[in-house]
Amino acid sequence: MGAPPVDGQELRARAYLRAHQARPFGHDTPEEADMTAPPPPEEPRWWETGGPVDEQQPAVPPPVDQGSAPGVHVHIVPPTPPAPAVDPAAADRQRRARRWVAAHGAAAGTGWTFGLYDAITHGLLEPVGRGATPAGLALAAFAYAGAEFVGERYGRVLPRRWRPALLWVLRIPMATALLATALHAPYALI
Repeated sequence: MGAPPVDGQELRARAYLRAHQARPFGHDTPEEADMTAPPPPEEPRWWETGGPVDEQQPAVPPPVDQGSAPGVHVHIVPPTPPAPAVDPAAADRQRRARRWVAAHGAAAGTGWTFGLYDAITHGLLEPVGRGATPAGLALAAFAYAGAEFVGERYGRVLPRRWRPALLWVLRIPMATALLATALHAPYALI
């Protein structure tokens, strides 16, 4: 039972440490080594006595609470309800509906910001009077048809990644017309 075999890396590391007179942390050089024994401990160690010396064990046990009286205690924990079954088709429809509302809401907000809303309201819906609702819906349908026509016909010219942005820009008049119709036409129900 000799020493385990030593590989080349360990021999190189030992030679480097010897050359630089490096020692493990806490080890002194042989000239500076202190050969005195450490002083004996003054009190017994806690692991020998079973616990810290300062702690005193209570002589009388604490009184028993009536809620934790001895006996059999039964705790009934109801099982967790099963996770609701998610229909992938319904989740997809909800995701697409949220995306449609967000995109068309942003388009209507853009039309409002750039003054298209005021042009539709004051230029078409107010002069028409009671026929503002059908006029606004007809304008929205015309704007939608124009956006789809231009998007399908000229969308192929642009790179494919620009197609959603082009369709969104082309739907700004339709979304703004629907917003103006919903807010200012008489007898319009929101």
